[in-house]
Amino acid sequence: MARVYGGMSSEQRVARRREQFLDAAVEVFGTVGWAGSTVADLCRAAKLSPRFFYDEFPSREELFLATTDRIAAQVEQVVRDALATGGGDVRAQARHVLSALADYFIDDPRTVRVALMESLATPEFREQRRVLLASFVELTAHLMCPGGADRRSRLSAGLIVGGVAEVLIAGATANESRSRQDDLGSLVVHRSGADELVEHLTELFTAVARNFPAATPPTQPPGTGMNAL
Repeated sequence: MARVYGGMSSEQRVARRREQFLDAAVEVFGTVGWAGSTVADLCRAAKLSPRFFYDEFPSREELFLATTDRIAAQVEQVVRDALATGGGDVRAQARHVLSALADYFIDDPRTVRVALMESLATPEFREQRRVLLASFVELTAHLMCPGGADRRSRLSAGLIVGGVAEVLIAGATANESRSRQDDLGSLVVHRSGADELVEHLTELFTAVARNFPAATPPTQPPGTGMNAL
């Protein structure tokens, strides 16, 4: 039988240490950045020794990939919850999903920096980023054209997703760039601006979706969802 310390089994302690390193990675990679960080920084943020780091992750790169993986899984759950509780037509579904995603990314802009900015640092990271964005495109196309996404709907979805990614990046770096009130980044720094952005994106999405066959809105993301990472 596994020995219990502090009310936790060895498996639970390992799982907790992994979460500590993942939390630390969001903090370190999302503030200091990939290039400026070290294993020592990550261990310090996690309040764990390097021995525990290497027990769990072969390298700093593996921790980064696992961190982006976790962000993708969290985003997928946000979308699933929004679709499950949203109801209504395509417009209503789009508003629920966009509002939920805005809450997730705006509440913690470090996730934007990790998933969309620091993920450009290496070829392996860029491939993971490409898969993440492709899954967003597939989801958006599926919402836009519930009867079956095609080349046109995927192209339209790609333009929307790419634009949203740039707006999120602008918001995440607004303080660094000393963004003015009328700059793109200010739209997602302030809650009122984010609400306005969600409404605008909902209108944009709905206008584009009118060009595609109408069907019953989905209640789940497509099968090739964000957990493809």
